[in-house]
Amino acid sequence: MVAERIGRKFELKDIIMIGVIGVLFAAVYLATTALWTILQAALTPFGAATFAVDIIYGTWFMAGSLSAFILRKPAAAFIAEFLASIIEMLMGNFGGPMVVLFGAIQGAGNEVGFVLTGYRNFRLLGMILSGVMAAVFSFVGEIFAGTVELLSPEIVVAKLALRVASAVVFTGVISWLAGKGLARTGVLKSYPAGADVPRARILED
Repeated sequence: MVAERIGRKFELKDIIMIGVIGVLFAAVYLATTALWTILQAALTPFGAATFAVDIIYGTWFMAGSLSAFILRKPAAAFIAEFLASIIEMLMGNFGGPMVVLFGAIQGAGNEVGFVLTGYRNFRLLGMILSGVMAAVFSFVGEIFAGTVELLSPEIVVAKLALRVASAVVFTGVISWLAGKGLARTGVLKSYPAGADVPRARILED
């Protein structure tokens, strides 16, 4: 069973994997920031620029969910998301230290999603739950940061709904499919996501 493969200690290969995912998604996150500005400009004529970030926000939670899927160890989601945010800041994200702060908040949300399943569900439902919790945590963080206080209640609710939907798609479905795809290639055979799983049945797990 998946739950029986969960370990508490990180091995060198786990640290390497988190590092690889952190670097990879730091670049993805930076690209997403650029996409955000483009999407924002495209939506401005329609008065919907404020929704641009929420439509693609789910991409910023993917490092955490994918790391947890591969390693299936407590704290993997948080560490990967936090690391990706640090590298993203060093790569030049204009958000500066706030990027790292929200990386920690989002990573905590990712982690809570798996905590709620007792680290037993790393299938699609578990990945979606991780994304949803990251979306909620990030939104609460923005409320405390005062970035949504001038918006009407209807707009705030719509933004949250869009962010959750984005998390379901990117952090849940796409991350899960990516993890499954990697497992099918055999590159994850030394990790819980790929170990002891017959290749032909990988998509059924």
